[in-house]
Amino acid sequence: MIAFRPLTDDDAGWLLLWMASPHVQQWWLSCGQTAEDGVEDALAYIGAANATAFIITYNDQPIGYFQCYECNPDHEPDSPCYSENPRGTFLFDMFIGDASHLGDGLGAKVLSKAADGLFYKGAQCLRAAPHATNIAAVKSCERAGFTATDHTRANGLVLMVRARDVAPDAVKSA
Repeated sequence: MIAFRPLTDDDAGWLLLWMASPHVQQWWLSCGQTAEDGVEDALAYIGAANATAFIITYNDQPIGYFQCYECNPDHEPDSPCYSENPRGTFLFDMFIGDASHLGDGLGAKVLSKAADGLFYKGAQCLRAAPHATNIAAVKSCERAGFTATDHTRANGLVLMVRARDVAPDAVKSA
């Protein structure tokens, strides 16, 4: 069973382990950023006003990280989180840190469950922005009901969106 629990300072060890893994570093850390920097950035979401962070669990075991924040006009126009109509539009990022769960379709299930939860809490539109060459992430988003827009960002991210009324049958029945 997939679940989400709020990120706490006690999760720093999990985050460091995962962010030091090549499969996470490749897509998660910015150029020159260390795993320690990534952990510090993630822990900064604890108690943030317009952002939330969670540890993803599967069968009660920590397997990954999820963060989301509301989009608004204060973000840079080239940012995937920029929005002229920010009410209820959220951008999220996530990774499966436990490499034993890569390639088993869990990413799409996590995305679908997270989307359902955000919509239940009032979100109107969700955005994801995987790197265009991260085929596994793009396909996970697609299986979770997200569609790519024609807006590829300067840094190689492809903007993907899911409206409130999308319920992907493939993920629901999985």
